[in-house]
Amino acid sequence: MSARLRHPAFILSVLGLLSGLAGSTLIGGNYGAAPHPAIYLVLTGLWFGLVVGFGVWGFGQISSSVASVAGALTAVLTTWIAWEAAVNVAIQIDGPLFEATGPSALKSYVAGFVAGAVGAGITWTGAAFHVPSLRTKLACVSVVAAGAVLGLLLPMTNTYDSGAVLLIPWQIAVAGLLGLNMLPLGGRSPGLPPVFASDG
Repeated sequence: MSARLRHPAFILSVLGLLSGLAGSTLIGGNYGAAPHPAIYLVLTGLWFGLVVGFGVWGFGQISSSVASVAGALTAVLTTWIAWEAAVNVAIQIDGPLFEATGPSALKSYVAGFVAGAVGAGITWTGAAFHVPSLRTKLACVSVVAAGAVLGLLLPMTNTYDSGAVLLIPWQIAVAGLLGLNMLPLGGRSPGLPPVFASDG
């Protein structure tokens, strides 16, 4: 198999695409109601959590199998928490928190930006807890920045009446950047751009 196709960034990006599709169709139920803090779309965060957990387990270069499984489970849980936190943050910003300030369209963009950063930041934290190569400023900033910028797609979910327009690009980017940063620089082939480097 080509080194490009074996790279964690490519594999996790593809899985991010699949989880984005799943998360926009197999969403699960809600426990509570907007605009109050609650648990929303319980399955959506789980699908992406499985992607991040797989990445930690398969590419995290964790020393023992027990620690690898523990890292994967931690990543699944924290990614699910990240989703719920992001949804609740978006609902509060777009709703009661700034109810009397600014046009609703602007609030939706702010909500998406902040929620995207929150979701990406918590997701990175859960993965980096067990994967040393993710504990760099570059990894953290790149993941959080991508999450924030792509969170600006939030208003488009209402325009097209589908969460896929946000979930698919957001999860592809965040998963891909996690995969890109899971390999230490010394393990990347100097003859290829980092995103296409061989994992060994």
